[in-house]
Amino acid sequence: MTAPDELAYGDILERAAELANSLLECGDERMAAEAEELLDWLDAYHREGLGRLVEMVRQWRGELFLEQAALDPVVGELLATYGLGTDTDSAAAERVIQLALDEVRPYIHSHGGEVEVLAVSDGVVQLRMHGTCNGCTAADDTVTRRIEVSLREHWIDFRRVEMEEPTEAPHPPPSPGEVSTGLTIGPRPS
Repeated sequence: MTAPDELAYGDILERAAELANSLLECGDERMAAEAEELLDWLDAYHREGLGRLVEMVRQWRGELFLEQAALDPVVGELLATYGLGTDTDSAAAERVIQLALDEVRPYIHSHGGEVEVLAVSDGVVQLRMHGTCNGCTAADDTVTRRIEVSLREHWIDFRRVEMEEPTEAPHPPPSPGEVSTGLTIGPRPS
């Protein structure tokens, strides 16, 4: 076996892919499932760690550093693999985020609320809740259960949601009769 630090980057990726495919196609379903789960966990670990690193660099106003790092063949490829460091696909990310939010908006609207995207950077989506959802104690539940699930299903580079602090005082969710739909239903004709 050649030591990994003696191999060219492309050779390292090629060998890692060969080993992963060998495990996934070994014929032992349990081993293949565990190998796939291992790869998923490693991917999640790397995505989160690199995402945090990129966030720190950006907070230190390190845009020039990120631009230079992206020019390095190994670092640039690694950042691109996880959709980090550059915003070249920001329009595509915005479309996917809107698609995901469109799935949960009917639920939010049924409670008299609205959700707005404030910013998207390196897999982190910053949101603001409006209407009855602003300050609602159940809004966190809405975010974690509905919005995050929808974003994870639609966007491979998604890392987490950050909610803007509510401007309204905390309050319980409205009861079904309290939500205004804009419809007025009169008495039944006789």
